[in-house]
Amino acid sequence: MFNTATASVLIYTSVLACNRVAHASGPALQKTDWTEMCATATEMRSVPALANTKLEKTQGLMTECRQTALRPEAVAGTAQDQGDSLVIASLASKLNEAAAEAQGDLESLRPKALKATAAASAVYGGISEFLTLIYTAVGGNTGGCLSDSDNGDVISSKSSLSNCPIDREISLSETSSTLESTFAANALTTLKSATAVNSGSAATKCVIFAAPGQGTAKVFQTAPATAIAGGTLKVSGSTPDIATNYLTTISSASGTAGAKLIIQAHTATRQLLAQITPDPTTAVKNKVKELAGDLNFAKIIVKNLKLIGMKGSDSTLEAYARRKIKNLLADGGANFDSKWQALIDTQVYDGKIEEVKTEKASSITSTKELIQSVLYYQIDLTTKFKRVKEELEQTKNDCEKKPQKPECNGKEEGECGTTKGCEWNKTKEKCKLTKKAPKPLVTPAVRVDNRILAQKQHAQSLIDIYAE
Repeated sequence: MFNTATASVLIYTSVLACNRVAHASGPALQKTDWTEMCATATEMRSVPALANTKLEKTQGLMTECRQTALRPEAVAGTAQDQGDSLVIASLASKLNEAAAEAQGDLESLRPKALKATAAASAVYGGISEFLTLIYTAVGGNTGGCLSDSDNGDVISSKSSLSNCPIDREISLSETSSTLESTFAANALTTLKSATAVNSGSAATKCVIFAAPGQGTAKVFQTAPATAIAGGTLKVSGSTPDIATNYLTTISSASGTAGAKLIIQAHTATRQLLAQITPDPTTAVKNKVKELAGDLNFAKIIVKNLKLIGMKGSDSTLEAYARRKIKNLLADGGANFDSKWQALIDTQVYDGKIEEVKTEKASSITSTKELIQSVLYYQIDLTTKFKRVKEELEQTKNDCEKKPQKPECNGKEEGECGTTKGCEWNKTKEKCKLTKKAPKPLVTPAVRVDNRILAQKQHAQSLIDIYAE
């Protein structure tokens, strides 16, 4: 017989059953916390673009240094003054050194860029996969794992995550202006909540975060202690507890399972951010300006002056070098810009065709054409050097083969008669040359172009650099 007691038992049993069903699920994530995950995903997605920009600028600096070095290298071949030629060629040499330094920086940067890109992309992938998993099949608000508002109900539409950058391709142009602050010295500042659990309307709607226990309906069979979702969420304990702020002190999170990639992404990205990559064009011009005002550059020129045989004390040669630098580059002072522009605007062989045509060195943008221009002047100077050397050798040979004019004047009659090529003039009573005596040797005028000596030392270095 159905009575009040029976009804009470049935109601009590139903409540217990409902409680068991309700408590089989755990809390949804607070909106604040899954929004933090989205913000972290945005930052991680921008690391590949940062890496690409750093690599492009460093590569650009190396290329700009080499191209800029070629312009004064060609200009040096046109200079008529040996001092000017040597200063300009020395400047080109220093710019080639800067290019080598940039190449070293590029080789050092490349593994950092690859590591940061790989780790950050893996973290982004973890966040994207987790959030995609729990929002893709959203329908109504009976259950779910993402709160529509803190302590509110669960989201009922996928549109709630329309601004979250998940399930998207990585782009090399998607940048962020907040990476410096996000990847702080010892923390990821986008992740900062001590508790991420909904304690309101969605406190028991997420099966993923149900209290650990044995059974097929449980995700966690025992109390977890791990980071999930790309390392952004730490799940631990028997409740379980869920937090994003465990990375506010990176060093203390190193032992957390599932956190290795996000910690690596933090470390590698900070190393990448620390790599200084100036604008190539500005950096090269500033390098030239710095050299123009550097006393050590003048000392380098002094060494080169000694190599080509210029005489003088160190102080005399340094003063000479400083005068040349001031005349060409204004010592890096107020008139530097106009002096530098005038220098690289010098007309040089354009490097395009067999016929020698000229244009401003600054207008030649092809590295191949600049190299051809430089090689033209070096070959021209080498040819002149060879020709002068051959003329000097010929003069030497002529001197050795042809007997010298005998000295007859002033000799007494007895001595005159015994000297080959001399005879006594009885009328004038003095010693004179015979008609068959060797005529005075006329030495051809040979001028050695000092530019040849000043430039020759640079030829092999250029060939070595661009043969790589």
